[in-house]
Amino acid sequence: MKLTTHFRAIAVTICGLLLPVMLVAAETPLDESWLDDDSESKALQLNEGQLNFIAPIHDPSILHSDTHLWITAESMQTGWVKLQQCYRHLDVVGRTDVMYAYREMKNLEVTRAEQIAQIRVKPHWVELEDVEKGAELCVQAEVRILQRLSDKTYGMQNGPYHRKFLDGYYPYHVSLTVHYSNAEMQLKRVEPKAQDGFYVTEKSGILDIDSWFEGELRIGIEFSEK
Repeated sequence: MKLTTHFRAIAVTICGLLLPVMLVAAETPLDESWLDDDSESKALQLNEGQLNFIAPIHDPSILHSDTHLWITAESMQTGWVKLQQCYRHLDVVGRTDVMYAYREMKNLEVTRAEQIAQIRVKPHWVELEDVEKGAELCVQAEVRILQRLSDKTYGMQNGPYHRKFLDGYYPYHVSLTVHYSNAEMQLKRVEPKAQDGFYVTEKSGILDIDSWFEGELRIGIEFSEK
């Protein structure tokens, strides 16, 4: 998800999208290279910056992206996943375009908006005008991001998430919750691995990721079918 703000000569970029991984046919040998520390290495290659996890910052002015995904039995057959996403503490700007880079997306709609004067919803983006302090935007949609990597293995890649101003990266708080049926799937792994600034919690059918960082973050998640 990419927010690009234009005002005079200054540009602010905030990004947090879910990119589909390349589909691997069941008869093809499993290629899991996209999960092997890919989040950090790709960030270094793409932006000349470095991903740095930082201690939690309990500051209400820090941008917070909170995303929920629902994987159902039907998702395992079709790849379609329900998405709900909220951005809190948006920067004060005159105009912002919230653009989505999903290959397949449908039923995009705004479910909540605070401190935003005008909103226009397009097929794959949302136009915002006169964003004020404390602004919040929530959307929901269906996105085809769950990929079958082998006969009983599924994966999805989330990101890159970043908050950039001119040539620097600023603190960003990202929360990602994945809901799935633990009767049908089990979590195999998450990349990056859990560490300070990147907290991973798993309980019955729910994967919670909470992260504070600077730079670019990609999150790879892999499940296996029971």
